[in-house]
Amino acid sequence: MGGPTAEESDNMVKKDDKGLEESTKQKNEAPWRVYCAHALSTWGDNMWWFAGGCYMLELHKESLRLTATYGLVIAASVILFGASVGRWIDKTRRLTAAKTFLTIQNTAVSICALLLAGFISYKSEIDEANLNLVTAAVSVGAIVLASIARLASSGTNIIIQKDWIVVIAGDDTDQLAKMNSILRTIELTTYMLAPAAAGQLFTFFGFGYTGIFIAGWNIVSVCLEYLLLALIYKKYPALAQKRTRATNSESEDENTIDEENSETNAFREAYEGWKTYMKHPVMKAGVGLACLFMTVLGFDNITYGYCLMQGVPHAALGALVGISALVGVAGSLAYPVLRRRIGIERTGLIGMFLLIACSSLAVISAFLPGSPMDLSYLTHGGSTNILDQQVNSTTEVEVTSERNWTEPEFWLSYASVLVFLTGIILARFGLWVVDLTVNQLLQEKVAEDVRGVVNGVQDSLNNTLDLLKCVLVIILPAQETFALLIFASFISINFGWFMYALYSRSQRGHLFHFCRLVSVMLPDTPSQKRKEEKEEPLNSEETIKMVKDMEEKLYV
Repeated sequence: MGGPTAEESDNMVKKDDKGLEESTKQKNEAPWRVYCAHALSTWGDNMWWFAGGCYMLELHKESLRLTATYGLVIAASVILFGASVGRWIDKTRRLTAAKTFLTIQNTAVSICALLLAGFISYKSEIDEANLNLVTAAVSVGAIVLASIARLASSGTNIIIQKDWIVVIAGDDTDQLAKMNSILRTIELTTYMLAPAAAGQLFTFFGFGYTGIFIAGWNIVSVCLEYLLLALIYKKYPALAQKRTRATNSESEDENTIDEENSETNAFREAYEGWKTYMKHPVMKAGVGLACLFMTVLGFDNITYGYCLMQGVPHAALGALVGISALVGVAGSLAYPVLRRRIGIERTGLIGMFLLIACSSLAVISAFLPGSPMDLSYLTHGGSTNILDQQVNSTTEVEVTSERNWTEPEFWLSYASVLVFLTGIILARFGLWVVDLTVNQLLQEKVAEDVRGVVNGVQDSLNNTLDLLKCVLVIILPAQETFALLIFASFISINFGWFMYALYSRSQRGHLFHFCRLVSVMLPDTPSQKRKEEKEEPLNSEETIKMVKDMEEKLYV
């Protein structure tokens, strides 16, 4: 039996070279389809996030109670069912899961937008006796649909950002870091532009036509995203190969029984998901990231209300939000460079340091001139509510915004809020470095068969801490007590650093190279003297021993 001929051998070598060349080309090619799909998805999410709040406020103009309920129910739905969503993702084919969540998300948003737009447009024609009942029914229906859309959006993000791009990047962690950075830059850009576009639609076309536009956008968007996902799935065959927990028929039978039992009890699935998460080595880093959500040191409705109460004009506040987004983009672009040069664990430590250092300015602002802090309010009361200020900004704000900035009194009156805003804007850089670091750790360290459930629980934990922040604001709603919220936020951020530091130490064996610091700062130590006294040339055996000793020191 003869071996292959020379011609056959040449053909086999050519095929191998061609396959290697195509693989290298595919690896080096920018996954623009992934970026386009993410841009469409985040644009729709951010536009609806802004529009949904505006619609809730329009339904109940007297206060932010309905808007707060809207946010609380959505957060609670993610907390309760986030683990179940992740578990279902782990058990389902990648393309099927992506298409399912994409369809549910866009359908729910479209129906919700049309429902709210139709009700607001024809509200005047509803009988006065039935108006309250109809309003309540529409509010409940809209909140339920929005919660479904949020859960589906969470599932889509887990699939694309936590699973697909890991498979696409393969073993190239530099490529994965670059993709994470670009995806986050896209997200921040749409976060800055989509609400502005929605605001223009509300201003020029009203609530009715804006709802129709949003519904139409989601229908067009889902078709384009379907096409892009199909192209991505076809281009990267590795996506079709998904590893599950079942490795043999016996384990498959056991999993089937478990699935049947868990499907009847979503809370049991949530419990199992949290159990898996808490036992995972990356848990400490995830908890550190979640602690960053329990903070008022960011640009959200609570911070907007506080700044307006301190006399910051709407136009200036809008410009500062844009600047904060640009600082965040700078952080996301700096992340892959930092990770490549100093490693992923050290990058997270530096991001935490920058975040805490800049956030400390917000703590200082509570003691500067112009600060409304007055803890005697806790016993006496009688102040303006932060939440009420978001709805009705008084004319006093407009008057104070016209003060002459050349006068010393102007800077004294605004000193506190200016330092506060400076701190939270600069902190965006470190925040997004930390966010990208922990997200990449969740991508690299979590096994494929539990990637969905671990990231689902992480999303639930993030929303839990965000919900806790809302509860604290409801308990302490006055501007005089806002300083207490700042202090609580700073403590939460520091605890997040502590948890991440514990994770970093568990992975690297240390936080800092104290031995190196001592040898640099104290050159007269005994070890340093012995080193200087040793002037004789080393033989080969001593050289090898020295190299091994150095390796052990470097990798402890």
